[in-house]
Amino acid sequence: SVDNYGNGRTPVMGNIIAAFQGHHSAPWTITYRGFCNNVWKLCIPFGLPTVAAISFVAGPENPMVSLFFSFFCFSEIMSQELHKWSHMTKKEVPAIVNTLQDLGITIGRVPHAQHHMAPYDGNYCIVSGFCNEALDNSGFFRWMEHRIYEINGVESNSMKLDPELRAKTLRGEYRLTQ
Repeated sequence: SVDNYGNGRTPVMGNIIAAFQGHHSAPWTITYRGFCNNVWKLCIPFGLPTVAAISFVAGPENPMVSLFFSFFCFSEIMSQELHKWSHMTKKEVPAIVNTLQDLGITIGRVPHAQHHMAPYDGNYCIVSGFCNEALDNSGFFRWMEHRIYEINGVESNSMKLDPELRAKTLRGEYRLTQ
């Protein structure tokens, strides 16, 4: 997760990581950005060159691979706009956005606000939030962070911010408590 690892100096993804981590201290600033200014950083790793490279590797005999990754990369780029809408009031977004949020198709304001509480240890899904409860209750991300720590000794930012969370994670207690 770019919320928990790396910084602005991280190769390739550094500017995205810095933006995501900085967003926690001033989350409303995302609402001031126009569409292009909001999504352009994600076009670097997920734009046309990536889709073209994947399509080339998959070859013409695998068009479904190209279709899948085209949709995946488009969704990744658009996730930033869906994320922006979760920080805006109902009056500031088109009616269709409110409908999509109310139906749980895109992330809503209240569910996403839970992610913006230190130590930023859960509710990572910013497209729909559909998986947040299951992932947090299962301890999936804590388990992954424990594996990363075991492999290379790098602590997640959430572990650095919350010594109790760190201790629980390293004891194998992965489930987040609400």
